[in-house]
Parts: sequence; structure tokens; C-alpha cells
Amino acid sequence: MARSLTREQITTAAQRLTNARLAVSHIDDLGDCTPTDPGSAHKIATAHAEQLGWESIGWKVGCTSTRAMQILNCPEPFPGRIFDGTVYGPELLPHNALRTPLLESEFAFVLGKNLPPRDELYSLDELKEATLAVIPSFEIVSSRYTDWLAVDYLSLIADSGQNGGVVFGDPVGAEHCPLLADVEVTLAIDDEVVSSGRGADILGDPWRSLEWLVNHLSARQIGLCANEFVFSGTCTGAELLPAGSTATATFSGFGEVTVTRTAPN
Repeated sequence: MARSLTREQITTAAQRLTNARLAVSHIDDLGDCTPTDPGSAHKIATAHAEQLGWESIGWKVGCTSTRAMQILNCPEPFPGRIFDGTVYGPELLPHNALRTPLLESEFAFVLGKNLPPRDELYSLDELKEATLAVIPSFEIVSSRYTDWLAVDYLSLIADSGQNGGVVFGDPVGAEHCPLLADVEVTLAIDDEVVSSGRGADILGDPWRSLEWLVNHLSARQIGLCANEFVFSGTCTGAELLPAGSTATATFSGFGEVTVTRTAPN
């Protein structure tokens, strides 16, 4: 049975991630503070958020496809915080804001009511009723690790699920949403389609991602609040956005999201 990290190791691991995020730099790994159990990984992520002092505006869900679980040797999805100040407009992602930004085409759910932790699981119908809107979006994955495929998935959890930022399209009222599982999504970079997928690639239905996240956090005695966002996980994989390029994800019958990364001077 894996031994949990000490409080000092958790603080040290979080500080390594905090330093890397603030410096927009990479570390190879967490060394002797690498988490060996989910509890320690989540504690590092929480300590990292506290050290940053940035407001959390919501959560992402990572590893929401069978392929991703196989690649990362991860048994289930994992959460990560999204921070205020890391929301980028469609016209501008500074080329030096993030290292190796990868774009993931996702559905972002906007909550319309508080969802406090409780013993009883939240049902999918409850969560649909609690959702104010759904937004075609990009999550920008930007790892603090030199090679994120070379570290264990627990280290990715510690790194806020590798979240670097988000970009929003136009919101669609929850009552006007099509069947999200049937939405076809294409991701184009500089007008060339580089990947595609559909809503069903996310746990069978993007709504299931929201259901997983809310109940996972509830079991950890963490609630969600009205106006927070939940990002579903990607249906087009993760694609690098080169400096000077523009990316657009088109969601059939739903909308689109676009972002341009500036070129170096």
C-alpha cells in the first residue's frame, strides 16, 4: 500500500509547481515529493491553488476517453481547477503566456445554482436543471512538466490537471442545447482541419462528465457555486497551437470558438 506524503512534502511539491507556473517554466518531475496516492495528489493541487492565491472560477475534467485513460494508465477521469486571470479572449493569446499550449475542444457548463456537497449522489436530471448555459470552448493545456507523458497521472492531478487557461465561444441556454452527444466537432488551425470528434467521445455524453465531476467533488466535501464553469474534457484530442496561428473549433448545430496566438516580435 502506497504511503501518503507528509505535510512538508505536499507543501514542497506544491511550491515547485507554483514556481514553475509563475515563471512560465518547466520542471522534470516532483522528485521525492511525487504523489503515490490520489489523496496526496489532490492535496498538492489544493496547496498549489492556495499558494497562487488566484480565485478559482471552475473546474476541468481530464482523461474522459478510453484512449486517454490507456495512454495515461489512469483508471478514471480527474479534476483540475480553472483560475481567474487565465481566461483568454478569441483575438489574443500572448505567445509567451504559456509553454507549449495544447488546445482541447470542449463543452463548458455554466452552473445556475449552488451544488453543495451531500451524501446522496446528484442525478443527471438534477444537474441539467442546475445548468444555466453550455458554451463551445477551448481548454488550453499547458503542463508544468518538461514531458507530461513521462510522469504518472497522479503528478498531472497535482498540476491542476495541467490546465493553463480557457477560451469561450458564445453561450447557448441549456434549454436550447442540442443532444450534446451527437454534436460533431472539427478543430482547424490556420484553416486546415487537424482533428475531429463528437460529443459522445466524452464519457459517452458530455453531461456525464459534469455528473462525474460534481459527485467526485461532493465525495471530497467540495461544493460548486452558481456561475462556476465545468469543462467537459476534449472530443478532438490535444493539438499544439503554434505562435502566430489561429485555431477554430466548430461544433455542429451549436457554435464555435476561436483563438489566435500572437507571433513573437
